[in-house]
Amino acid sequence: MDCATIQATSVFTATLSVLAAVFSATTAYRSFQLACSIQEDMKSDERLIIGAVAHPALRERSHAEAVIQIPIFNKSKRKAYIDGLSVYDRASKPIDVTWSEKIDNLGNPEHPSKLVGVIDSVTLYIRRNDGEELNYARVLFSHSFSENRDMVIFDSSAEFVKAANEAARNS
Repeated sequence: MDCATIQATSVFTATLSVLAAVFSATTAYRSFQLACSIQEDMKSDERLIIGAVAHPALRERSHAEAVIQIPIFNKSKRKAYIDGLSVYDRASKPIDVTWSEKIDNLGNPEHPSKLVGVIDSVTLYIRRNDGEELNYARVLFSHSFSENRDMVIFDSSAEFVKAANEAARNS
């Protein structure tokens, strides 16, 4: 082979290599975008839905006043974990509480831990450690589906007003 043919073959090979590299990079970028899209689509249903917060029905009404229950529903197919919980009063002062997914007949949390799994649904029970009535509570909790904390507010006086208004409407 002469020198011109070798040089033309080298240029053709180099051009072909550059085109293959560009195609490979484009394909890798599109694969990355697709993977991100699939991951976002999977996470789009990762949401916890909070039910109505109320005092539980216990044998001793005085014990129920120190406890609130929060029904939590998991919309996702993946298990969620509630891994932190803080409760505050109207003046934003922290309330010392114990929480769990089960309580005994007197409203005492059974096997309290700092981690509760939510497959389909779970009811969180939160009890004041001092045994006082829990008429207002701003509950902040963290879970595995979000880096931000979710907030739930319980106000028994608001529930009373809402129930009274509804009873007046129905009569």
